[in-house]
Amino acid sequence: MTDSLKASTEGLTIIDRARKRHGWTKTSTACWWQDAHTSRATLRRFWRGERIQKEAFIAICQAVGISDWEAIAEPSENLTANLPELDSPLIDWDEAPDLEYFYGRTEELSQLEQWITTDNCKLVLIVGMGGIGKTALALALNDRIQSEFECIIWRSLAYEPSFVNLIDGLLNTFEQKVMQDVQQGKKQLRHHLQQRRCLLILDGLDAVWHRDKDIRKYWKFLRSLRLHNHPGCILITSREPLPELEGIVANSQQVRCLTLRGLQQAEALKLLQAGGFTGKEFGLAALSKLYRGNPLALKTIAPLIQSIFGGNITGFLNQNTLMVGDRLQALLTEQLNRLSESELSIVYWLAIWQEPISLCRLQTHLLNSPDPSAVLTGIAGLESRSLLEKQFSTDEPSFTLQPMVMEVVTQKLVKQALQEICQVVQSDDLHHFKVLRTHWLLRPGTDDIAGDRILCQLQEELWCIYGSALPQTLSEILSLLKEQPPLVVGYIGCNLMALLTGF
Repeated sequence: MTDSLKASTEGLTIIDRARKRHGWTKTSTACWWQDAHTSRATLRRFWRGERIQKEAFIAICQAVGISDWEAIAEPSENLTANLPELDSPLIDWDEAPDLEYFYGRTEELSQLEQWITTDNCKLVLIVGMGGIGKTALALALNDRIQSEFECIIWRSLAYEPSFVNLIDGLLNTFEQKVMQDVQQGKKQLRHHLQQRRCLLILDGLDAVWHRDKDIRKYWKFLRSLRLHNHPGCILITSREPLPELEGIVANSQQVRCLTLRGLQQAEALKLLQAGGFTGKEFGLAALSKLYRGNPLALKTIAPLIQSIFGGNITGFLNQNTLMVGDRLQALLTEQLNRLSESELSIVYWLAIWQEPISLCRLQTHLLNSPDPSAVLTGIAGLESRSLLEKQFSTDEPSFTLQPMVMEVVTQKLVKQALQEICQVVQSDDLHHFKVLRTHWLLRPGTDDIAGDRILCQLQEELWCIYGSALPQTLSEILSLLKEQPPLVVGYIGCNLMALLTGF
């Protein structure tokens, strides 16, 4: 095979350093294999130290800026053409997304690698808010540990496959047979997982969260995989914590959970540089802090600042606004839509306050004075989703929302309040009031601009619908509140009177 080459051990080390400088993963970064005019499959063979076509070998080196490809190649005298090829691992990777670049996460990668390769954990979870980089981390982790496995399968659950379709698709990876019965299919799949050391990655398990029937099947199957003797690992990413597995995580040496936070500042700055900044611009650190190191948010805002503000970060920051891209907005909205009624009530109050509020003060404004344990449960649930920020100024903690979450919650709150008013206008039925009954939209005890923000937005939206008739419309709703019991009225009257202010 004189027209083929393989990388030496030293060569792989050199080229690995070069690709890290670009912020590329070994096989999942699209520009890596596109620039090299090759394929992911060829890249995987290259990294395994297998022979590939000479033209592809040279192109891979040149893609990361190495012109001396001969320094990367195994010397020809060390190649033995007649040696049989080692069995290639079974890889089903067609649903894995491409990456632009990947920086940092050194500690997280090391922790995950230890859990999977050293501690032999059977089930590992990566949990974090939308856009925080769970999928990217799983892809980068695969680069580090793929040589430990005979079989690697990636399944993206963002397309919401049914449980039956998932089992059928996994089974087809091992054998080209049509699954006749789901119970038999699960049994066959467990058999295959017991025969090989497999890494099965289920990306975005929260996508099937709303399908109660299916999610129970997922839990039951994942538990059975943990209990059955198999040499591999199941890696799951999710925006939502998995309550059904929390007890297992706490009491099992075979199950681990990593909660993913934003990038460290140095890592976020590298990501912003990859997005077109030089790294010398004033305000880069402030921009990273504003978006809490969320990779998707930073990737989204970078081209906007380049386009609209000519790369002037300070000019953008001086707008005192927060831009949340469509994709991240959709991810966060989906997450908010899954909150319980008590959790949603808490995030609405935090959006109204727009600054850290103590637990005690929060409880005093919750209508009907719910059980304190329910409030604590709600706070814990929101914190586990990485939606909250916690501060300790005294012995009692204070809570607020992450800036991006604050922006999305505010929009959701205004939209719901607008819908409630329109429904009452059409029906004269006060039962349509939900959030306007339970939440006072003017931050208690303030009359500043920040405190009026939500009311001003709602007032503008109402004016677009009712125009000059708005004061009369609101007054007519107020008349419906006469002789109504206090629990029915709640904060409705306060909100309507605040909306009428200025007319």
